[in-house]
Amino acid sequence: MDGGESATHEASHDALPFRLNDVKVEQKFFDFHPLIPQIRQELVFQLKLIRTDWNPQFTIAILSAILAIALGALNADIFDGGNAKVAGLEGLQIAGGTAYFQMIISMLVWGWFLFMLIQMFPIMRTHTITLLMIWAGFGIAQVFFHSTNKNFPVGLSLSDMMGGFLITLVCVFFLYFFIKAVRETRDLHVETHHLHEDVRVMEESMLEHSLRGWAFVCATWAILAMLSAWTGAQYIAERTGSRTWALTLHILFSILTIPLLVWTVWFPQRMLGSEASVRTKAAVSADEDLMSKSKILEVSPDQEAW
Repeated sequence: MDGGESATHEASHDALPFRLNDVKVEQKFFDFHPLIPQIRQELVFQLKLIRTDWNPQFTIAILSAILAIALGALNADIFDGGNAKVAGLEGLQIAGGTAYFQMIISMLVWGWFLFMLIQMFPIMRTHTITLLMIWAGFGIAQVFFHSTNKNFPVGLSLSDMMGGFLITLVCVFFLYFFIKAVRETRDLHVETHHLHEDVRVMEESMLEHSLRGWAFVCATWAILAMLSAWTGAQYIAERTGSRTWALTLHILFSILTIPLLVWTVWFPQRMLGSEASVRTKAAVSADEDLMSKSKILEVSPDQEAW
């Protein structure tokens, strides 16, 4: 691995060791819908590509996030349930020295993890931050859900779900537009770099750049992020710290979420290259309109303008 690759994960799509059509999957009993074998084929293709493509930098990034999770979850202040009478900055001030130190280190390691992803996947930097914010949003939503009902969703009341539901809806909205931006950028990539007068060749190129498997990974990441947030809130909501099962599942789901998050931001970068700009067609059109209007309104230096 050379110095340039360590800073930015960059590889040409044309230099793939194998193609999607080269990967064959056997028919299984659960292939009751035509989409299932297609998704399985793409997942096998991406897993094989991961084995040849992921370098030690990926391992370091994933392990750093797992360390941040462990430092944040395995905290003495959380084990004993904390003090229910204090909140906010006051609650941080009365936390034990070791617990406070763990929290600070965990935040620093999370920052390092984000920095590594931004350096490795430059075209996905904004979307990487968005995905982490979506994960945090799921956690905040679960806090709202559990604030009045520590056993949520058991015994749920629709009147107490408004805040958490709105936050979850916003997170799903941002996740949808993230997937939409990647798909539309893929379409533009194929139309630009794989243009051919034969429609059949264009269709083959589009199939070769299929994102069904990637969308499945992205959806799985979102579900695991929700489960991670729910189990974490379940443990904290019970102030006695007796729900060991919730803390165990929270750590497990959080650890499983990390490689899927890296997978979610890695594959578009691998497919599109480092020169792409992952945006929706509406965003591209809006930028083009702004550029055209700025040219029209451009005034020469010697021309007086009001």
